[in-house]
Amino acid sequence: MKSRLLRLLAVRADPVLLRLLAALSILVALTAWHQWGMARLEPDPGARPLRPLAAWSEGDRESLHPASGPGRIEIADGRARLSNPGQQGIVSLRVPIPSPAALPGVRVVAVVSGEAIQTSGDWRNGGHVRMVGRAPDGRALYDKELHVLRLVGTRTPFRVARDVPLPSGSHGATLVVELVRASGALNVEQLVLQPLRERPLFTLTRAGLVASWVAVIGWLGIRLLGALRSPVLATTLGLTAIVAVVLLIMPRPAEQRFVGELARRFGLEGVDLGTLGDAGHVAVFAALALLVTVAVRGRSPWVGLGILALAAPLAEYAQLLTDGRSAEPDDALRNLLGVALGGGLGLLVRRVTGGRSATARTEVG
Repeated sequence: MKSRLLRLLAVRADPVLLRLLAALSILVALTAWHQWGMARLEPDPGARPLRPLAAWSEGDRESLHPASGPGRIEIADGRARLSNPGQQGIVSLRVPIPSPAALPGVRVVAVVSGEAIQTSGDWRNGGHVRMVGRAPDGRALYDKELHVLRLVGTRTPFRVARDVPLPSGSHGATLVVELVRASGALNVEQLVLQPLRERPLFTLTRAGLVASWVAVIGWLGIRLLGALRSPVLATTLGLTAIVAVVLLIMPRPAEQRFVGELARRFGLEGVDLGTLGDAGHVAVFAALALLVTVAVRGRSPWVGLGILALAAPLAEYAQLLTDGRSAEPDDALRNLLGVALGGGLGLLVRRVTGGRSATARTEVG
């Protein structure tokens, strides 16, 4: 039993494949640095700073959208004061930031203070300053709002300066200043909103990383296809690999439209698109693992499965380079689940077909 297991797991090292896996690991590290360690935003020289409170007048009431539920909003001398006598309702001031084109981010500079802000609820209550991106159709992206600060109690005036990255594809934004189910007063003054743009170096680096991911994954696919004897299997595996790469690097809006179209064609309109996307992760990598395990001959099937098991979670980081995508640990686990299911089925098929071939050779002999 032990000797059979060792023979099954015996893998002859392929220097080229090892170099490919090393390249994948380096790309993951560079992509993570690009996403979390590299400065992304800088002031847009073509956009002037906005000082909405300093220029405010009663005629601008509609543009600032003050919605004072049970409390009060006072704007004078470049200062906004939100107050609420009790801990019920929401006192909200919304400052729109228009943009004719995509807006990557906004620099928020202000002096903020709190006066006896009391709340009996959880962290969602209190004095809040947050940023909400807007889609090209004007829809507020509340599901991706960005928190700037939260205040409770009494705070002396302090300066806030923060670059707030907006969700990908935002055209404009709204700065929201609120007292949420809290008594007391929240003061904001000297408010300056500076539109930001992506740094050219950040954009250039992203383009280089995308090209590198495509090259490395393409090289890996060529190596695997070179081990196939059947042109039909090679074509099928190649097309499946292309689908996997497209799904990984496709921008989120395009992916949702693609999944929605597939759901419509197969009569699955009632199924949640997120559930279909999760199932797609499993199905695509299961198909890849099944094809690699069954079709690749001349080397242990564990070579292909090992490569896919490493590449599946690592390739998730490629999504950091596309609009609206992120590296999700849950998606990486779904990729691995697909590799496990497809690989297990492929090993079973090899065992059955191998047994039949051995029986046929015995009968012929």
